[in-house]
Amino acid sequence: MKYDKVKTGGRTYFRYRHWDSILKKHDVTLYGKTLAELQTKFDQYQAKKIAGIQETSDTFAQYCKNWLYNIHLRDKKPGTAERYDSTYRNYIENSYVGKIKLKDLNSDHLQQWYNDLFDEKEAEGKKAENAVKNLHKVVSPCLRHAYKTGRILRNYAELIIMPKAQKTASHSGEKTSRVHPLTLDEQMAFIEEIKGHPLEALFNTALDTGMRMGELFALTWQDVDFEKSEIHINKTYGFTKDLKLGKYVGMVTAPKSEKSVRVIPLPERTREILLKQKTDEKEKLLRLGMVLEDNSLVFSTVVGGYFDGNNVLHRLKTIYKKLGIENKTFHDLRHTYATRLFELGEEPRTVQELLGHSDVNITLGTYIHVLEKTKKKTAAKIDDLYKKEPATQTQAQEPLTPKILPFGHFLDKRSKVQK
Repeated sequence: MKYDKVKTGGRTYFRYRHWDSILKKHDVTLYGKTLAELQTKFDQYQAKKIAGIQETSDTFAQYCKNWLYNIHLRDKKPGTAERYDSTYRNYIENSYVGKIKLKDLNSDHLQQWYNDLFDEKEAEGKKAENAVKNLHKVVSPCLRHAYKTGRILRNYAELIIMPKAQKTASHSGEKTSRVHPLTLDEQMAFIEEIKGHPLEALFNTALDTGMRMGELFALTWQDVDFEKSEIHINKTYGFTKDLKLGKYVGMVTAPKSEKSVRVIPLPERTREILLKQKTDEKEKLLRLGMVLEDNSLVFSTVVGGYFDGNNVLHRLKTIYKKLGIENKTFHDLRHTYATRLFELGEEPRTVQELLGHSDVNITLGTYIHVLEKTKKKTAAKIDDLYKKEPATQTQAQEPLTPKILPFGHFLDKRSKVQK
């Protein structure tokens, strides 16, 4: 490395200049306060030159913005695009790392940034790990793109150690449930309370199928197969921010994931409720001289429009309050469905498919509280085996595997007792 010394502002700097013999000018100039600093910059320059790195004057925030809106979000669903847009605006656009030139960015910058965000959110009492994970979901693919297109030497996000909360005595004990399903008694009281309610069919279907609110709102009659007692889920409805319009609009989109496109078997109880709902709707439209179309919504407003989630939730909470049920949401109807399935002995993989989770680990992690309870009952089942009298030679041996009862068994049995 050839270098010279230059003086500016009363200080001496070490300088390297590369002469382009074709352009007949110096196209690269490097400075260092010390010879060691200049050598480091020269080595980095050589490495980038060998790797074919395309130098850019963009800051990380500028590069990320261009990648995000012009490349990454073009084929993403509106809900996903909204989350990425929010992460960029809240954590990247005006951050100190966002102001660093992309060519100067390194893993130390990113690690400190992640650590600072984690500490900030933890001090605010918010979910710090989730905030960092959301940031990483944008930063990592962005830098991967920068690396593959020759803008940086490597994807520095791969070197990050994700900050985590320190485990305390409270963390080492029994796991805290993230879900709050209705107990069986609360479920039966709830079903009794909503009889005759305008949203009776909606709430019962949520309880007996585990469908998400948006999936229920988007459900049409052509998605319900009464002959096979099945519901076909292939779309969802909700308010999503339109990035071009800059405002929230109601829209029907594809479900949350590929696994969310699924077929759910209908318990006979729910089938009868929906059949009555369809018959009533047909008669109402007939009086108005209209016909119920196959693409008509199963659950709709008086004028046939989509429900507003906040309005439905308000009416649901009114019912909860009347029954003395606290801290429950609409989504807890879905959790109730899954909990009953596990209590009936259903396999996790089957529950995953019915709920539309993308991975069985999501199902296992979400409903670990139920699985812990069923595990504790296993020892008692083993004890019960030894308590049984040995079968005689003439007696048929009963299978040891417990019989899996169909979902709705609890409801059918309880209703018979009440009668």
